Amino acid sequence: MFNLEKFLQDREERVELQKTLQEKYSKPLLAVRSNYPGEDKLEPLAVEISDIMAKEVEGHLCSKIVHKEILESLEGKIHIYILDLDVMKIKETAVYIEENHPLGRCVDIDVYQKDGMGVSRSELGYSKRKCLICDEVAFSCARSMAHPHSEIKKEIFRRYKNYQEFLREQEKISREYAAMSLKAMILEVSSSPAFGLVTPLTPGSHRDMDYFTFVESSFAIEEYFQEMAKAGYSYLEKDEMFRRIRKIGMATEEKMFIATKGVNTHKGMVFLMGIAVTAAAKTAYEGKGSKEIPELVAHMCRDIIKDFEGLQNKEKLTHGEKLFLKHGITGIRGVVKDGLKIVFEKSLKVFIEGMECGMHINSVMTQTLLVMMEELEDSTILHRHDFKTLKEVQEMAGKTLELGGAYTPEGMEWCSEMERIFIERRISPGGSADLLAVTIFFYEIIKKGCLN
Repeated sequence: MFNLEKFLQDREERVELQKTLQEKYSKPLLAVRSNYPGEDKLEPLAVEISDIMAKEVEGHLCSKIVHKEILESLEGKIHIYILDLDVMKIKETAVYIEENHPLGRCVDIDVYQKDGMGVSRSELGYSKRKCLICDEVAFSCARSMAHPHSEIKKEIFRRYKNYQEFLREQEKISREYAAMSLKAMILEVSSSPAFGLVTPLTPGSHRDMDYFTFVESSFAIEEYFQEMAKAGYSYLEKDEMFRRIRKIGMATEEKMFIATKGVNTHKGMVFLMGIAVTAAAKTAYEGKGSKEIPELVAHMCRDIIKDFEGLQNKEKLTHGEKLFLKHGITGIRGVVKDGLKIVFEKSLKVFIEGMECGMHINSVMTQTLLVMMEELEDSTILHRHDFKTLKEVQEMAGKTLELGGAYTPEGMEWCSEMERIFIERRISPGGSADLLAVTIFFYEIIKKGCLN
């Protein structure tokens, strides 16, 4: 039997705890609870939904959490957070989750100013929350008891069931995309001739790595591309999605360096392929086609050049940062800020045409690599050498393509000569190689019908 006196006591104790926490930290507070009907707020479904949505809140605000409490009482399971963030930004995030997550309508995410006053949706210009069952204001339906508890519980269960089906689909798609990214990386490093890059036949112009180093690294980082794909195949808005994959990217780099014992095989690839996988997954989630990807990438990366702000005061600079300071070269950041147009307007077309014409995939990869080398201001070449060398590389690639590139005997003679020269001079078009892998990934995505 429901104990009203105990319920009121639990509520009073929870309010007192919130007050104590806010007095101690003098910061905003957020509370997550299931808006489950009936007297038993600790039914398994109500508890699980509360836990799921608390995890979502933590995903959005993890870096701002300074204290966390979990209460279980007749009020239900309640997750309480003290946050070091502007209260209106917290409320904005809370409303976004409530309105967009598949289970967002099944919880209340309450936000309180540091003085304990609640923040309403209307303060941000949002309308009142709608009823789970009908399109009326939720508060009005609850007050008038317009819907029986059994009907509301049935709707909550329906939404939970649909959410579980979504998670299975998300898992399936993210695995597929990660597998295709792995295939693309393995194919790229397997192509030959590759003009100073690592291949199965030669370490090229590299002295600290070989083909097996790349294979080990590729398999080590595949799982992280799956996590990035999950971030894409979700309700997350684009800026939050990009923030999360950059954090995943840092973990990916750490795993790469462990697998290679400190050798940088895939740092640029992690950045590029991560963006490609995430953008493809988001496009699939939204039911759009591959033609939408450049605009999505450009939006995600519109502020990427801000990474270069304040470099003068940074002690340890990356290769790309040094090039930006010295020459203003934006490198791969400029490529993604431009929406990967070089891939969608150039290399992908070359790759698809070669495959459709029945050319061997190794020849298609070499041909596509040559196209990238002619077009790209490859920061890997600039880091090792200079603009004069980059110009020579572009001219040699262009001349080879004029002779037919990897598709003619004359072109292949030049390919072999370029391979010899590049190894001798330690030239490595690493940026072009990364874009080749991304090109292969998008080709696989389109070929398998994942995107139009």
